[in-house]
Amino acid sequence: MNLTALEEQYHNCKRCPQLCTSRSQVVFGSGNYQAEILLIGEAPGANEDKQGVPFCGMSGQILDQLLNSINLNRKDIFITNTILCHPENNRNPSPEEVENCRERLDQLIELMQPKVILTLGNFATQRILGKTGIKSLRGKSFPHKINNHTLTVVPVIHPANYLYSGRNPELLQQMKYDFKKVLEIIQVKQEQKNLFEF
Repeated sequence: MNLTALEEQYHNCKRCPQLCTSRSQVVFGSGNYQAEILLIGEAPGANEDKQGVPFCGMSGQILDQLLNSINLNRKDIFITNTILCHPENNRNPSPEEVENCRERLDQLIELMQPKVILTLGNFATQRILGKTGIKSLRGKSFPHKINNHTLTVVPVIHPANYLYSGRNPELLQQMKYDFKKVLEIIQVKQEQKNLFEF
């Protein structure tokens, strides 16, 4: 299976009855399927549900700013969410809904083989690492194995938190610092690859 086939498989997913009624479409993800960096958020919001693109609203603008701070843009990464459908009134995804989307996310990671996964917020971090407490985990790197594929996971604060904080400049600096960590990891991995090839 390739990623296009995986996207097609979930195009009309019916596993979560409540989400089937609250979504207008399945928001599979966007960006570069060959990217070394995979970003995982929580769930599509109302804007994302309308446009079919993750992080296309206000949180997306913050995300773009953070990516730009390390000279990356959306063509350099792939973005998806812990669940693919918009929950009514932006409620939190239920454990059952996260579980229903587990196989799809595992398959995506297996097919992409990213070097780094950024988990945006608590839901994505708990789903990938089984850990909670984003404030204490943020900016740290965790070597992790998924389906015999070794990668590095970096939990970061969700861009929506910056908006909820009233655009606290100190929080934005913390988030930029965490994204710099990702760039450092990619650079180290590239250097190791070059050494190996040499």
